[in-house]
Amino acid sequence: MKPRWFFFYGTLMEDHDNALTRRILPLLSRGERGVAAGKLLAVRDPRGWYPLLLRGRGQVFGTLHRAGPRFSQRELRLMDAYERYDPRARHRSEYVRTAIRVRRPGCRTVRTEAYLGRGMRRSGMQVIASGSFTIFLQQRGLKAFT
Repeated sequence: MKPRWFFFYGTLMEDHDNALTRRILPLLSRGERGVAAGKLLAVRDPRGWYPLLLRGRGQVFGTLHRAGPRFSQRELRLMDAYERYDPRARHRSEYVRTAIRVRRPGCRTVRTEAYLGRGMRRSGMQVIASGSFTIFLQQRGLKAFT
């Protein structure tokens, strides 16, 4: 069986402490750097900022994780719920979990799953020119979604 990979570029990354990262990250491999093609947008929410990865030109920086033996469908459902993704109603979901290619150090690529935004527009969205949600937050002194 092929390993299952995930690409995180926002609030599921190791540098964001929340209930879901505390639950799932111990069940995944240690994160390694990865770069995906796309455009990154920041969305303001009363509970903090979160990013949307859209298909497009540019680079988005994040981390790759391989699912460990204890990672199950239960954790996948928790991640889907957190990302407001319903596999039975993709057209109504804010994000869609889909397969993308991510470049790893050394220019190797891996086929991974990532939550891509469906391109829904919200007022106050900002383009993250650096491609890094973490840098965006640090440079502006903003708080991530919790």
